[in-house]
Amino acid sequence: MPTALQLAGAISVKIGLAIVIFGVLRRGLHRRCWSFLVYLLAVLIFSSVEMAAQMLDGVAALEWFRSWNFWHVEQTVFEVVKLALAVELGIRVVAAFPGTWRLARALLGAALLTTTAAVMLGAAPQHPLVATGTIWLFAAVSLVVVLFNLPLHAWDRALLAGFVPYLFVFSTLTSIFTRRGYELAETLGSVDQVAYLVLIGWWAYAAWRTEEAITDVSPAVLQRLGLARG
Repeated sequence: MPTALQLAGAISVKIGLAIVIFGVLRRGLHRRCWSFLVYLLAVLIFSSVEMAAQMLDGVAALEWFRSWNFWHVEQTVFEVVKLALAVELGIRVVAAFPGTWRLARALLGAALLTTTAAVMLGAAPQHPLVATGTIWLFAAVSLVVVLFNLPLHAWDRALLAGFVPYLFVFSTLTSIFTRRGYELAETLGSVDQVAYLVLIGWWAYAAWRTEEAITDVSPAVLQRLGLARG
């Protein structure tokens, strides 16, 4: 059974996810990145099922949802969706800039091939490898944006600004804390929940804030860059 503090945190995360989903749908932001909407729904559904199974600990019919098999399915879904999200963001970010396509293809392709080879041929656990591959994909997209100083839609920028530091920091901390022992891993779980709640708060702010109008660029250019409204 989760503690009262853990339960409060879990409920807060689910409320935050619902707020982000409504904001994304209200402003049509899902059309800018379909994978992110799928990610939000997957996290909300799986975490809600997991919490219900933990709360109803004595119900035998829910035993599978407390098992390692369920955790494995859950993590696999999350990792696949995040990989798809990184690829979709990468494609959308460079779509209007032909000069960046060669570098973007090389970086995304290298990250995907390396991750696939490591998962298929490596002896290390699958989930950390895929998580690392996802981080490198997000890093590749961010590198292209920085190197070419690409103008981004505010929503694309918000997704990158949220995912990249969160994944980098907590992937590193997870690796370090797991090697140091179970107690530190438990501490990381608590810190991660708070950090993820902050991340959801950032997404909620980005999804609900009023978009600033761009008045010094022609509508045709905005349309080509994907920065036009609608």
